[in-house]
Amino acid sequence: MRKLILTILAAGSLVLSNSATDAEAAINSNSTVVEQSSTESQNVEQVAASKATKLSGTYKFKYNTNVRQDAGTKYKKVVLAKKGATATATHQKKVGKETWYKVKVGSKTGWVLSSLVSKVTTKKAVTSSSKTTAKSGTFKMKYASNVRSGAGTNYKVVTVAKKGATATATHQKKVGKQTWYKVKVGSKTGWVLSTLVTPATAKKASSTVKKASNSSSFDSKVVSEALALKGTPYVFGGTTPRGFDCSGFIQYVFKQAGKSVSRTTLTQYAETYNVSNPQPGDLVFFANTYRSGISHVGIYIGNNQFVHAGGSKAAVVSLNDSYWGSKFHSFRSF
Repeated sequence: MRKLILTILAAGSLVLSNSATDAEAAINSNSTVVEQSSTESQNVEQVAASKATKLSGTYKFKYNTNVRQDAGTKYKKVVLAKKGATATATHQKKVGKETWYKVKVGSKTGWVLSSLVSKVTTKKAVTSSSKTTAKSGTFKMKYASNVRSGAGTNYKVVTVAKKGATATATHQKKVGKQTWYKVKVGSKTGWVLSTLVTPATAKKASSTVKKASNSSSFDSKVVSEALALKGTPYVFGGTTPRGFDCSGFIQYVFKQAGKSVSRTTLTQYAETYNVSNPQPGDLVFFANTYRSGISHVGIYIGNNQFVHAGGSKAAVVSLNDSYWGSKFHSFRSF
């Protein structure tokens, strides 16, 4: 009798198991999802699952991957996430030796094996800004310049200070590599880039105020200098006739014509003012080309045409061009 009882107990302790061969490794990145368990001999029905805990972050799929109803390959597929697709994680859960993430892919929510995704690290777009410190002195505007509500070109224009206008500084602030002054111009107070002003005690130039005839002559020289550079190769960061980018082209042309201007598209935009009736020699700005916001500049030459360093070389282009016409932002002048 004792032998019989032991035999029955031994038989009752047997546990049936099925080999788990289904898993989430998507090996073919083009179209096929191949699933292979990281623990092929593991019994799926016997894996202990921990409680779901909170998780945050954005992830990208390394392969075409099945997103499932719950943490495990035995659960129904919710959606097939394509390689490179992004997902927002909300929870994580440990199942045996594997970790699963609960993610939202588009409008679908489900679980994915953690080894099949990689975390997306986003660079902070915020430019570091120092504290505002006291600044005193009287300055003159080198050019017609935008005075803004804050220290940066992304702030609203409070007023356009004319070339030669005086401004009283009260504060300064370092934003990235640039220094901005808080100034009072007439009855308006705002911020201006330090490179756009000069101390009022500086020696006055005899050519501070141009006569109309001289201005016209200068603009003609700008256009002729720009047209003489047609065919020069486009080189990102280029500032010489060996190769130009758009703002380097502007800086070089104006220097040849006898005027110093700043180096970048954004600072050239900041030191100019809007004009509704452009004249040859004025600048024409474009937005949302290779980046969002103001991103390209050329020189207006009349007849709805402009010359610029863009594409493969410096060339004359019509503002009726399907691409440039759609990116047009404004005409501006110094």
